[in-house]
Amino acid sequence: MGRWEPGSRGRLERAAMELFEERGYNGTTVEEIAARAGLTERTFFRYFSDKREVLFSGSRQLEEAVTAAIAGAPAGAAPIDAVVDAFEAAAERLEALRDYAWVRARWGLLVEHAELRERELIKL
Repeated sequence: MGRWEPGSRGRLERAAMELFEERGYNGTTVEEIAARAGLTERTFFRYFSDKREVLFSGSRQLEEAVTAAIAGAPAGAAPIDAVVDAFEAAAERLEALRDYAWVRARWGLLVEHAELRERELIKL
């Protein structure tokens, strides 16, 4: 296990979702997620503060995409146009990355666990 193993974040996300589906959210530990990904717990915590955050990593990507698109708007653009264009660009980017099986599994966990639904609303 290398210190900065390539693809670690994605491996941890996939491992977590597999385990959540197999054992349930409450039946899965960070230790098990890291082991399934072939990484250490320390590496897990380099990317996520807890197992719940694995489900919300896409929020950061959306924020980054919108911020980058607004920053790249033409200088004379109306603010509302810059924001609309930014959200359209972010939506296109996320659509290209979307894994529908992952989205369905994530949604199932949100429906099943009130604390995860609450976190989803906070992240919005």
